[in-house]
Amino acid sequence: MIKTAQTINSLLALVMLVCLTSSATAGRSITQEKVNQIRPGWTTEEDLVRAFGPPATKTVCPPGEITLDWFYASPISARNYIPVIGPALGGTHVTAWELWVVLGANGEVKRYIAFGHYVNGETKRYIERDHYSH
Repeated sequence: MIKTAQTINSLLALVMLVCLTSSATAGRSITQEKVNQIRPGWTTEEDLVRAFGPPATKTVCPPGEITLDWFYASPISARNYIPVIGPALGGTHVTAWELWVVLGANGEVKRYIAFGHYVNGETKRYIERDHYSH
């Protein structure tokens, strides 16, 4: 009887772990479509927060500029937690995005860069735009 209860508890714990980790993310989604909507000289901090949520960091720079940074990691698969065979099952495929934005003194985007970070250590710069390169 005690052995059956332990087995049931173990199965319940495993099911809960799978449910919780299958939808775990860090930050709001950063997608190519959302990033493409950023327009230097037009987009404001309020527009960015509406699209991406509050930034992970906000830094005030001396010449009246503000830098904002967002980070998003794709959902973590439960396979990440399986020792030894997890990576063989594709459990380590986590993609992360980073968006770095500089606002001018007028509160509008001056420039921004979006990066993709991949499990193999590769980082790709997807978009880089500034107020001068329309």
